[in-house]
Amino acid sequence: MIPDPRHLPEARIARVPGALIVPMAPGRAHACGVLDAAGRPVAAARTRIGPAVFTGDPEPPDMPPAPLPGRWLFAGIGRHHFGHFLLEALPRLWALDHLGARPEGILLIPMAGRDIAAILARRLGVLLDILGQGLPVHLVDRPIRVDEAIVPSQGFGHREWSRGTPEARAYMRRHLCAAIPPDGPERLYISRRRLKSVAARVPHEPKIEKWMSRAGFGILHPERHSIAEQIACYRAAKVILGPDGSAFHLAPFVIAPEARVGLIQRRTRQAAFDAIARQIEGFAGITPWTSAALAQTVPAAPGEPLPPSLRQLRRELSAAGFL
Repeated sequence: MIPDPRHLPEARIARVPGALIVPMAPGRAHACGVLDAAGRPVAAARTRIGPAVFTGDPEPPDMPPAPLPGRWLFAGIGRHHFGHFLLEALPRLWALDHLGARPEGILLIPMAGRDIAAILARRLGVLLDILGQGLPVHLVDRPIRVDEAIVPSQGFGHREWSRGTPEARAYMRRHLCAAIPPDGPERLYISRRRLKSVAARVPHEPKIEKWMSRAGFGILHPERHSIAEQIACYRAAKVILGPDGSAFHLAPFVIAPEARVGLIQRRTRQAAFDAIARQIEGFAGITPWTSAALAQTVPAAPGEPLPPSLRQLRRELSAAGFL
């Protein structure tokens, strides 16, 4: 059974004795997950990995599973993309505050063809350390049999699921804020200027950075900082502004509820932009100020120093008190 992408499931925890955990098979179906002792797919283990894409039900493997004794919590899918990691590997960890006895550890299925172990070691592991409450993480790269699999519902995710359940929202804020104190400027602009992909950058952002710097904003290039440093900056800021993107999947977990948030739409993907705005509302309790000026595609006329979109953005930022 495919979960309903229109409606985030209520918080539930399934316990599956004698479960078989199957790694992701190559192919567009992204088949992987949990089978019960009779070999039937556990529907709660299907993970939303895109706007309307879920992992497919796995087939019983040809190779015999390796035994992994004890009770293990199934976390979801791990992949290298920062935003996807936040929305696919972390949303089930809320259950750790509702289990009573601690499990042996956390099960994470790597995206097929991706070396998630290297990404965890280099950058993203701190999130699992904090939100996994120090439990060991087992990467399921071959079939394993556990004494019991704990399979929580996905507490937040892509698009319509971005607001999160009350249980997931409380869990993320409580554990991340307890682990990392605020440290950073009170006014923060989150920039995409230094991203490696030219397509992922925002046109004319050097100009926008100059405006914001003159207005007293500190400029943050998240990819140049550790996860802990990013969280510390988001916690310290009383005003946060920036174009939509993966940084605004992390920031809502820890932004102070009294902060002011400005979200600049950088592309025409309205549904993706709206999902980020809903996440800010859900996790931080803040309705963000928004601007769609940069989503325009009108070029500058000959002799004009700035395109109409940038001139419109400056007017809107000034009217809103950011400049």
